Amino acid sequence: MKIESPRFSFPKQAAIMSTALAFSLLGLPFMLSGCTHDAQSAMVQQLKLPHKGEVDMDETIPSTGFVTIQPEQMKEIHLTTEVVRQHKMVKEVCLTGQVEPDSNITTPVISLVPGRIEKCFVQLGDVVKEGQKLAFIRSDDIAQIEAELLKNVLDFEADIDQARFQLALCEKIYGRHKQLFSEGISARADLDTAENEYQKAQVALETLKDKREALITTARERLRLYGVEKDELDRVLAKKKIDDDFYMLAPRDGIITERNADVGQLIDNMHNIFIVTDLRQVWLTAQAFEKDIHLIKKGQSVAVTVNSYPDKVFPGKVDYTGVMLDTASRTMPVRATVQNPQIILKPEMFANMRVEIGETQALSIPFESVRKTGEATVAYVVLGNNRFEERKIEVGRKLGSSVEILKGLRPGETVVAHGSLQLQGQMLKQLSE
Repeated sequence: MKIESPRFSFPKQAAIMSTALAFSLLGLPFMLSGCTHDAQSAMVQQLKLPHKGEVDMDETIPSTGFVTIQPEQMKEIHLTTEVVRQHKMVKEVCLTGQVEPDSNITTPVISLVPGRIEKCFVQLGDVVKEGQKLAFIRSDDIAQIEAELLKNVLDFEADIDQARFQLALCEKIYGRHKQLFSEGISARADLDTAENEYQKAQVALETLKDKREALITTARERLRLYGVEKDELDRVLAKKKIDDDFYMLAPRDGIITERNADVGQLIDNMHNIFIVTDLRQVWLTAQAFEKDIHLIKKGQSVAVTVNSYPDKVFPGKVDYTGVMLDTASRTMPVRATVQNPQIILKPEMFANMRVEIGETQALSIPFESVRKTGEATVAYVVLGNNRFEERKIEVGRKLGSSVEILKGLRPGETVVAHGSLQLQGQMLKQLSE
């Protein structure tokens, strides 16, 4: 059986289409009433033609709604606007790392002689100055060095006394021969012999004095290497009495970052008693991904931030880049020397490091223009005629009182600065009505 399609005349077709269109328009409010606000907005946008002056939106500039406020309200909230502009910005590579002490200004304190701790004057975390007393040590080895020195010095002093006596005698004989020779009583040979003996006595005395000073200097240097104060030897020589103790001194300004000292503890020259670290300058070691290695160079400036002090930026410079990749993570170590004058950065802290690798242009708007709506970040774009568009945006770095715009705004558009919070409130009010 052949089935034919029904045929309609043109007047009948027109009547049917008009009837269908009328029912569609009558049903539109009911369809919209059953939709969400977003669905309603989308449907209305499809049905209506764009007005002159309206922003022609595309997929990369998503609008989340519109809001209208009266001029009187604008004055009340002191609404201000700013133009979206390109600004010169530093191009950066962002890394995450860990704070470490700078080993160039970290000094272990070691006793080079065995002994016993009699007193300890500092605690972990104490700030110390160079030469400050850290501990009082008693050592038999120090006593032995001082005893040997004292014995040798006393022997030299006896020899020096003898040499002085001999010099005085030779001087007296030489003087007598000079007088006799001048009177023609003594021969020239006797005068020359007496003069020669006198000069030999002078040399002998000076030699003994030099040897004594050399002995004292050597002993003083040995004691200094052991950590004994330089004045300690002078006290021993003045008193003619040995001491078997000495003070362990701080080798530099810094903080006690390690203490392995308790009263009564026996110590040797194999272990650190203290570690003194100058934390006014620290290292930050991070791992750079393989794709960024070619961008990072020694000497580049860095800006360091930590979560515990989000508003503080610590300047520094890259001082080392690794020569080998970690085979597991495919990363390379990058180290920066960072200034830390207030000692805010602590060893083992996690930190973010931005390495400056050049300059670029970026869009920015005032920080106060940016608002959070649920999971979205938005700004309010001025459309004219008291109308504003709530625009979803993506932000980047904060630049003082401005923020970088990665997506959602075009150069030359105008956004609300002061007053964006009130617009957000008005938008929420519209949605709830």
